[in-house]
Amino acid sequence: MRAFIAARAETALAAPDPEARAADLFLAAACAASDPVALARFDALLPAIVRPALARLGMPPSDDDEVMQRVRVALLAPISGGAPGFAGYSARGELRAYVRAVGVRLALKRREREKPAPASDDTETLALLPAADDSPEIRVLKDRCRADVRAGFAAALASLDPRERTLLRQHYVDGLSIDVLGPLHGVHRSTCARWIEAARAKILRGIRDHLRVHLGLTSAELDSALTLVRSQLDLSLSRHL
Repeated sequence: MRAFIAARAETALAAPDPEARAADLFLAAACAASDPVALARFDALLPAIVRPALARLGMPPSDDDEVMQRVRVALLAPISGGAPGFAGYSARGELRAYVRAVGVRLALKRREREKPAPASDDTETLALLPAADDSPEIRVLKDRCRADVRAGFAAALASLDPRERTLLRQHYVDGLSIDVLGPLHGVHRSTCARWIEAARAKILRGIRDHLRVHLGLTSAELDSALTLVRSQLDLSLSRHL
């Protein structure tokens, strides 16, 4: 924390309002050091910083919590095992402007990611494509279930609550381990692991229910279909969250 402040102190003192910039610098340094009081202060300030910027971008309010959580990840999680994102704050400008810029960048990335995918990409979503070593029974089951598995997967993803979707995206898309996610969400790593597993189980239940209702599969066929789905679930989550 001392090194963080010392490296930026001259810049902060040269600002038009050195007292305000020093306060920003101390807050950024303390957050980078995972000081609980500073983190609580940052969390209290975050909505007022990010929400107006997202509104100007035309983002729906329902997306605010997820984007803010991704801002927390970007600023607090170590980058490639190194320093957290707060280390990028130079003290040349207001900390609020730095945090706002991070939020806008992440929101724009989210908007770009959620553009409708080309139709050909749909075949990659739990497609249950035939494999050379499939038995005749498995080939028949894949042919029978393919479209409904994709529909069930989409419906199951839509049923996730914001925390579940954020956790899965952080884990499968951002590549954050439970050792990083636990502190970010203020819980023990084992609690975070249970949350992730519960969200995965919810998706699998949703797909199973969809197949049972729409295809009338037997219990044995449902078990076989879910085994196939489970083997592809992690890859599908990383591609489509």
